[in-house]
Amino acid sequence: MCPKQFFLSLLILLFISQLTFSQRKVTELKSGWKFFKGNPDQACQAAFDDSTWQSVSVPHDWAIEGPFIKEGDGNTGKLPWKGEGWYRKKLPLSDQDKGKRIYLLFDGVMAFPKVYVNGKLAGSWDYGYNSFYLDITELIQHDADNLLAVHVDTRKHDSRWYPGAGIYRKVQLIAVDPVHAELWGTQITTPVIKPHYADVRISSRIKNSSSEQKEIVVKHIIYSKDNHLLQEKNDTVLMPGNSLRMAESTITLPNPLLWEPEHPNLYMMSTEIYSNNKLLDVTKTTFGVREIRLTADQGLYVNNK
Repeated sequence: MCPKQFFLSLLILLFISQLTFSQRKVTELKSGWKFFKGNPDQACQAAFDDSTWQSVSVPHDWAIEGPFIKEGDGNTGKLPWKGEGWYRKKLPLSDQDKGKRIYLLFDGVMAFPKVYVNGKLAGSWDYGYNSFYLDITELIQHDADNLLAVHVDTRKHDSRWYPGAGIYRKVQLIAVDPVHAELWGTQITTPVIKPHYADVRISSRIKNSSSEQKEIVVKHIIYSKDNHLLQEKNDTVLMPGNSLRMAESTITLPNPLLWEPEHPNLYMMSTEIYSNNKLLDVTKTTFGVREIRLTADQGLYVNNK
């Protein structure tokens, strides 16, 4: 390879590297967990010795290991899902995550989880079926290992049917730029649907977690199911330090394919945030173009059918 080609390849690699590091990084925390059924003292502390605990992967349900209880409350058989348990894992953070906001996203924990990072309570949740997330940025230490510990307690939960026990859905570690779209922060509706076009209304909550004022450009881009760019709209938003702003757009989509039970057509909305032409954050949201109405006499209509 000649010097010119080598220099060009290096520039391309540096550009790709900068693009990757500037966007959010999502890591599924699937392996490397330690589990104990019970409630040992000081289990939330980083120095606690969990070497004898069971090694598990998440999603995990401690009750499916049994043994099956033939006669339970109300004379119904059941698996032993009532009790307490602890999960512990080192968080896979690197130098590239310095300066980022760090979130933990739990898709489902049964039940009443308390989440600790490096021995400090990051947050709790009072329901076993809903997803929730926590901002753990202020608890992260970038010069040492970071220990995640989750206490689960199903004793106060009650259910006629089997509810599960433990971290029964996936867990994700998310690192984002201080200026980013909030998790679950984009809502999409289609208030106007005509034979040859539809208005797509987008509302994105943008957060500036830094102390500096930022002027950003928010791009809303609609892609087809085969990843072809269809329409886009840009908005400039002034973000004071430590602020939350709404970025709203209405995009007219020509000749839309409707979402219907027989043909569930979906589109992809990309929300991109730029500052000084640098890409800071990207989120993807799927949506369908459809009209729904409920009537007292005739029930549910989808696209007037």
